[in-house]
Amino acid sequence: MSEIEKKIDECIEELSYYKHLSPEVEEAIRGFERLKERLRNLTRENIDDILRIVELSYQRSQAYSHFIPKTVANLKYIKEWLERKREELS
Repeated sequence: MSEIEKKIDECIEELSYYKHLSPEVEEAIRGFERLKERLRNLTRENIDDILRIVELSYQRSQAYSHFIPKTVANLKYIKEWLERKREELS
């Protein structure tokens, strides 16, 4: 398992504590599962779309940083990793 997949799994684990509070949390967990799949098939053609999704998720998560600090930190890490990866792929 890659470092990025571990970061995503940590996000899923942290969010799982809040599943019962909101259907949006379950949607976020499904989004992280989709992100893992998309990252396994990362290409020059799809990296910009994936990066946009991660950036939006990171921005939205900041409002909940007191509740999900690991998720916010991991999304920032993933975003920065994708930005470096985009440079490598171009």
